[in-house]
Amino acid sequence: MLFGGGKNPYPAIASLKVKDCMTREVMTIDPQKSLIQAAHTMIGAHTSCLVVSQENKPQGILTERDFIKKLQMGREPKTGILVSDLMTSKLVLASPDTTLFEAQKIMRRNGFRKLVVAEKGELKGILTQTDLCKAVANLKTPIAGAPLVKDVMTTKPVMVSSEESFEKVKKIMTQKNMGSVIVADDDSIRGMFTEFDIVSEFFMNPNKLKNSCMKEVMTFPVVCITPDFDLEFVNKLMLEKNFRRLPVLEEGKLVGIITQTDVVREIYAYIEKNKGKKNASRESKPGFDIIMKGSTILYRKKKDRSEMKKEEEARKYAEKTASQKEPEQKK
Repeated sequence: MLFGGGKNPYPAIASLKVKDCMTREVMTIDPQKSLIQAAHTMIGAHTSCLVVSQENKPQGILTERDFIKKLQMGREPKTGILVSDLMTSKLVLASPDTTLFEAQKIMRRNGFRKLVVAEKGELKGILTQTDLCKAVANLKTPIAGAPLVKDVMTTKPVMVSSEESFEKVKKIMTQKNMGSVIVADDDSIRGMFTEFDIVSEFFMNPNKLKNSCMKEVMTFPVVCITPDFDLEFVNKLMLEKNFRRLPVLEEGKLVGIITQTDVVREIYAYIEKNKGKKNASRESKPGFDIIMKGSTILYRKKKDRSEMKKEEEARKYAEKTASQKEPEQKK
């Protein structure tokens, strides 16, 4: 008994194809354009990638991750680097008639977050993880019983000091193939540094970037979440606020991080795995508080009366047990 609203969401997602959800107006760039121009376009359009094409035929793709993994800071950025130097030329193309489930599996197998869509060699669009998330968010049927943040998050997020150099952090991100690090001093979150920050800083001041430290280039405040929300809520929150990653806090301590990649992978796997389950009653939308403290903005799930009662009983039991032990210790 998993799904709400009298319907199972699987048929609705299974009926969708790439052409139903892809972005048709694709941001493109010529491979011989400068990397500075590419960064300008990405920042101006607030897009995470550009399809590299000539005569409407895809030649490759340039993503934020390429800036992390391939950008050599020793060269003169304004004159020496072209799009062709950084782009990923090995493309895995999707057909417009590929199903969303199959498209998501292609992304997962190849470690992609977007798929270039082509037909007979002609560029038709691009499908991103955000497009896959929107398809789920647009379901009329809620996904009751969806996995919780604590069940799918990365439990050991990478933290760096605010004084850490950009070059060292870039090396860490490259080695671990990650799109962000959390900037923290004395276990207190100060900010976050992401792929998009690299593209932005590269465009604004490329020659200064290599000599920067985290406190000069990080983004803050950092939006965080507690681990008891389900993925349906997280998916909608990420889309509404344009987030792609959320550090997870529990009782004020950093316990993990959840990304849009985690959400897409787990929510599609969950829907497909439970495609034959019976219907259930609709679950209510979770209430939450937004708490601002220092450099963090925390989305905290409101507890219902039964949870509050259990916590109060546990607290009283702990106090009673502690008071009983004190005389014994004195003896």
